[in-house]
Amino acid sequence: MNPLTYSASWLVWGLTVPGVVHPPTVPLEPRSVGIVRQAAQSQTQAPGQPAAKADTPAREFFFSWGYNGDSYTKSDMHFTQPALGNDFTLVDVRGRDSMGWPDIFSHSLFGPQYNVRIGFFLDEKWGAELAFDHIKWIVVDDQDVRMTGTLKGASVDTRIALTESVLRYQLNNGANPIFFNLVRRIRLAGEPRRAGHLAILLKGGAGFAVPHTENTLFGQPNARGFQAFKGWNVDAAAAARAHLWRGLYFEFEDKLLYARYFGVKIDRGTEAHSITANEFSVNFGFAFR
Repeated sequence: MNPLTYSASWLVWGLTVPGVVHPPTVPLEPRSVGIVRQAAQSQTQAPGQPAAKADTPAREFFFSWGYNGDSYTKSDMHFTQPALGNDFTLVDVRGRDSMGWPDIFSHSLFGPQYNVRIGFFLDEKWGAELAFDHIKWIVVDDQDVRMTGTLKGASVDTRIALTESVLRYQLNNGANPIFFNLVRRIRLAGEPRRAGHLAILLKGGAGFAVPHTENTLFGQPNARGFQAFKGWNVDAAAAARAHLWRGLYFEFEDKLLYARYFGVKIDRGTEAHSITANEFSVNFGFAFR
């Protein structure tokens, strides 16, 4: 017999006799299962490769400078001079601002009523800012008001004109409220920090004041100067911010504020009053990451 024929006969016999030789079987799986398995294996992280970082919103910082104008409601001013026997209130006193910035090129940048804003956004919606408002509050000269209380130890309730010999009072180097504000940003159009980005900002917060007072009461001047922490204040504001070029932006803001001043220096005593104001401001700023 041919050796090739002999070997083939043994192979046929081995494959047909039960229990002698079993050819290997390859398990089959449905096509859909195989596709899912292959996709899962392709997403498996290879050894030694760093894990992919999750996308997180980048913080955005901003700074702005601008100028403001203010309108005030009437205020009650309380004066105390123990050594002179005076403890009286001037009722419904009118105060005014002193913008200065329409004629900005005639004096320094710090002469008019100016604003400074420094802040950041944690994400697309929420942020915070430190706001310094150099506003001025000046008592309108020669107005007629009611005086009530004690004057030179005697009870008084009368009308009085605030002439130069009675009162000259101004926070002309600033009523200077400082606010710590929470900011909510609402995007209207465009992408942050790009030309055409338009957003509404809602702001609110509280803080303290550093007034600088200059006054004369009954012809006697006070010791002029800044007085730290001689007031507290709250505010609520809405602003429209438009980006002009990259991070450069313009912002218009309208604000309601309330400030309470106390312990303000006068001749041989102190004065206290509150102001309620509507403040508008125009600002230019820059945002960056």
